[in-house]
Parts: sequence; C-alpha cells; structure tokens
Amino acid sequence: MQTGGDPRNVLSALLIEAMRKITQLMEGFYHNTEDGLFEIAYASENVDQRQKIVELMRELRFQRNHLMKSFDDRLFKGFEDWLGGSDENEYPEEHQQATHIAQRCASHFSFVLQSIAERIAHAAGRTADRNVMPVSPEQISYHFIMSCRNIQFGPSEVQIVQDLFHRFVLDRLGGVYGSINQKLIEAGHLTSEDREGFSVSTA
Repeated sequence: MQTGGDPRNVLSALLIEAMRKITQLMEGFYHNTEDGLFEIAYASENVDQRQKIVELMRELRFQRNHLMKSFDDRLFKGFEDWLGGSDENEYPEEHQQATHIAQRCASHFSFVLQSIAERIAHAAGRTADRNVMPVSPEQISYHFIMSCRNIQFGPSEVQIVQDLFHRFVLDRLGGVYGSINQKLIEAGHLTSEDREGFSVSTA
C-alpha cells in the first residue's frame, strides 16, 4: 500500500476495499442460503416448520436483489456517517440485537479488531471505538438486520437465518480483518504497543 498523501484518504480507500469484500460475502450468503434452508427443511420432521422454511426460502429468493441493495446502501452510508464523526444509534433496539448476533465473532476476532481500531485511530487522528468501525461485526450485523426489516420472521426462522449469516458472513471475516490490519501496518499506522516497542528499541 502506498503511504503518501492524506492518511484519511488512504484509510478511506482501504475501508472501501474491505467493504466491497464484505459485500461479496453477503452475495455468497444469499447464494448459499437457499441450499442451506433446503437442507434444514429436508431434515425437519415437523411438517409445519418445513413449510415455514420453504416459504422463507421463497421470500428470500424474491427479495434477494432488494436485500442486497439495501445492505450495500446501509453499509456505505454508515461508512460516510462514521467518516463524518457520527456514531449515532438510530435504532437502539436493532443495535442491541446486532451486538448480540455479533458477540461470538467479535470475541473470536477480538485481538485483531482492537489492533485495527488503534491503527485507524492513529490514521484518522481520533479515538476509534472498535464496535462502531464501519467494518466491525456489530455494524455488519446491524446493516443486515436493517436490510431484512420488511421480512416477517418467526422466532425459529430468525434463529435459522442468523445461523446461516454467521456461517457465510461473520465466520469468514478473518481474511478481511487480517488484510486491513496488514495494510495499516504497511502504511505505518501504529498501536500503542507498537509505539512502546519502538520507543524501547530507539532508547
């Protein structure tokens, strides 16, 4: 990665690239969801539950293009708001639900997410809360929830869709986060631990 120019421009380009990769994961999610739902319906012995899953499959297929566009629009709008310094929780209940959905992923990638947050803070010249970064598991989950608001899920269908979202999106974010962190390192953006080590080595 080039290190010249305004650090915020470099950071913006890096995050936009990462969000495009997240969009690709979402495309994979919708591509694979129908097969995943079919497997679950086929394995279910409850006729009513099986029928609900089939109906959900049809609804997601019918709504796919709208859902993808809504997710993309929200993801990039959230990025613009974040760049402008806004961390406002427009829908607190949905943000709370997103935090719950993202909990396992956020815990699994805790170290690299903290590293990215500190490096972004160094690049942007401001405090960066890892939970509100535009590429955080919480924000990705929030935009997914908001994009699906017009679909009526029953409790069991909610759990099924969340499990598939984990499987095809959240659990596959490791490569995205690893790439962001490495490119921030190459651009010279440091964590507090990096700076302490640098101070010791030059003392």
